[in-house]
Amino acid sequence: MHNHSLFEFVGQFSSELFELACRIENQLLDQPLASLIQARLYTEQLVKVISKEEGFEDIYPLKHSERIHKLYRQNVVEEDIYLKLEWIRKKGNKAAHDIKEVSITDVLQVHKFLFEISVWYMQVYVSYDFEAPIYKQPIKTAQETINPLGAKELDVLIKPYVDQTLQKMDDMWIEVQRQLEAIKEEAKLVQTEAATSEAISLQQSEIAATAEKETLASSQVNPQMTSLEWIFAKNNFKLTKQTKKATEFEHMKNGEVLYLMAYKEISIVLNPKIVENNQSFNGGKESHSTALTRFPKKIKNGKTPTSYGYAYKFKTEEELGAFLKSLDDILI
Repeated sequence: MHNHSLFEFVGQFSSELFELACRIENQLLDQPLASLIQARLYTEQLVKVISKEEGFEDIYPLKHSERIHKLYRQNVVEEDIYLKLEWIRKKGNKAAHDIKEVSITDVLQVHKFLFEISVWYMQVYVSYDFEAPIYKQPIKTAQETINPLGAKELDVLIKPYVDQTLQKMDDMWIEVQRQLEAIKEEAKLVQTEAATSEAISLQQSEIAATAEKETLASSQVNPQMTSLEWIFAKNNFKLTKQTKKATEFEHMKNGEVLYLMAYKEISIVLNPKIVENNQSFNGGKESHSTALTRFPKKIKNGKTPTSYGYAYKFKTEEELGAFLKSLDDILI
């Protein structure tokens, strides 16, 4: 039975993952060992979906741990999500190879982490304006077990995980933290090397960019453009970058950037600095996504800041064109 499942929204992007989430919920407290193993399988399947959407599987298939690490290195997932994915992976691996009794606090924390990871995926890849349900501990499931746990007893069990910071949870979490620090050090080295290379080629890049702007300005209508791309070009926005999650456009006269999100509805995200300093842009909704790479960051949930902007939806291409025309007039 899936009535009133906390993970009901997962069915909007995967019926298989929804079924798996329901099985985990139903057996969470009476079969904790199996729950940890299945939780690892849930995150493995979800991470595989993300990896394919980001184009990481095109060359050769990756292992689960490799996918998680690569997603973090490429700024697809923020630190908070990375830590939760790694913690579940390690707990699931341990459960699969160790038949010792599993701590109830572990499965309760896994349940909460699965919920938070699923909400993150929903908001980043499915719908930026998704309103997550309020998280609830699986008390009803606990009351149906052979040794029922009351709400008060369950609160006592979960309290250490709520009160403590994530770094202090257990030895395994400390291990994940060390792993994260190693990745950060590696990233710093790569960034230093990249900065040196970028400084050498900066002047050439600026010359090439200027030539590209002049070329596009003189011939905005490209027969290979989609109808949406043509609308952007007609309003002085050139396509500069495209990913699975968003298409980046840059204004050809002042360099201002906006993003066309890869949703079913037409949705663009503007730089918060423009919106917050201009009363003309009322009605935008704050949206966080790792795809907004050239926008400022701030903390929404969790511990690490993510790129954000203000999103606007349009029912038709005509509405989008009118909005971009007014935006172009302001930017000029």
